[in-house]
Parts: sequence; C-alpha cells; structure tokens
Amino acid sequence: MATPVIVTAPLPAALLARAARCWRRARDSHAPAQQRLYALLAPLGYGMMAPVIDSVMTLGEVCLGRQLFGCCALSRDGDEALLCALLADPARLDRLPHCRFCPDRRWRERRELFAGALRSARVMAALA
Repeated sequence: MATPVIVTAPLPAALLARAARCWRRARDSHAPAQQRLYALLAPLGYGMMAPVIDSVMTLGEVCLGRQLFGCCALSRDGDEALLCALLADPARLDRLPHCRFCPDRRWRERRELFAGALRSARVMAALA
C-alpha cells in the first residue's frame, strides 16, 4: 500500500500571511512593496523571498481578478488559506473557477503565469 504524500507550504503560514499583509499595505499606500517585504523578511532569513512574494501577489491578483488581502477580515482569512494551499500544491490552481469576465484564453494565460510564480516561490523558499 502506497504512503500518501503530504505537500506542505514552503513558508510558515503565519510568515506568509504577514508578508502578504505587508505587501497589501505597501501597494495601498503606493510604497515600494519589495523594500517593505525585504525589511520584514530579511531578519528572519527570507530576504530573497521579497521579489518572489511580490510576484506571487501581483500575478495572483491578475489571475483571480480581484484584490488579495483587502480590507475585509473574512477575505484576508480566506486569502491566507488560499495562498497557503496554492503554494503547497500549485496544481490546485487548475481547480479554481475562471473569471467570468475573461475569455477562456486569457484565463489560461493568466493561470499559467500565476502557476509559474507559485512554482518559483516553492523553489526559492527551499533555497532560503
């Protein structure tokens, strides 16, 4: 009998949530997101993840067609779980419904870009 493979997120969920909220605050205030992320992550040994998280968040918003970690507390909790799940297993992205405002071709292109960012984040987190 085969042992099930358990896939986990490459970063601790609490750290990922802090970074995502830091990114959201920086974007909302038109501040340089990567600099803010680096200031948060570098003391914890994850400084090289600043551009990676910036990319994941930016492409995630483009792919999903909405803000991530917005002002609603319920969306923040849901987005934290979604982001952790997608980083743990980027293949889950294929099971998300596509944006009803986008033609299928554009959704596939955006999904592929986001999936690439998620895979890159996993590799970079393993190196951090």
